[in-house]
Amino acid sequence: MVGKDILRFHAVYWPAFLMAAELPLPKRLFAHGWWTKEGEKISKSLGNVIDPVELVNKYGVDQTRFFLISDGSFGNDCDFSDLAMISKVNTNLANELGNLCQRTLSMVYKNCNKAVPTKVGPYSTEDEALLNRIKALSSVTGQAIAHQALHKYTDAIIAAVWDANKYVDTMAPWVLKKTDPERMDTVLYVLLEAIRQISILYQPVIPSASSAILDQLNVPKDERTFAHLLTPIKLGASIMQPVGVFPRIEVPELIETQSR
Repeated sequence: MVGKDILRFHAVYWPAFLMAAELPLPKRLFAHGWWTKEGEKISKSLGNVIDPVELVNKYGVDQTRFFLISDGSFGNDCDFSDLAMISKVNTNLANELGNLCQRTLSMVYKNCNKAVPTKVGPYSTEDEALLNRIKALSSVTGQAIAHQALHKYTDAIIAAVWDANKYVDTMAPWVLKKTDPERMDTVLYVLLEAIRQISILYQPVIPSASSAILDQLNVPKDERTFAHLLTPIKLGASIMQPVGVFPRIEVPELIETQSR
């Protein structure tokens, strides 16, 4: 991993030195881009240096990691602004993933005796479509990492979360509660399984939040590796009372100023 401004040295001269010394060559060379701030080059003279510690203190560790990895194409130049970070975190984490977890776990906790449903009926076409979509994430994200396309790793998970939220709206388990409780149990089980796999895959990006979600699902600590992606959540296993994991970032004065 090198800065793009020194690519020539590391891609041409350094390999030549290694070959001359009969030493092994690097197997991969990746040149990363530069961060700009609100369209301007970051420099001390402009006084627009971004302090990562300040970002973490202001927005949180997971939120900062998520934005830096997911916003922009890894390898190209990326631009930072507080408004972009707030919008990205609120949309993809608080609104989408957070909402998916909160409404699913709340329904399970209130309507399934605080546990994963004990019985699951035959899967519908919609159930199988979502489960297959989630199952495919392992391959898609693996390819992204193999090509060092970190943004594609998060893009794939973000899209899967969106699909899961669409499934919730389509299946409407709150309606099934009154009309077909057994079908409700199956829908909720499918959602719990989707959330479990999504949380496992999100661990390299947002480790604390992923761990908190898996804790609420009561997934054992030794069953949270990628090797356990296809180990389904256990029927009848108790879950913890759901607690919001992603509070929205509210900075109204900043949003109002930058939206003018």
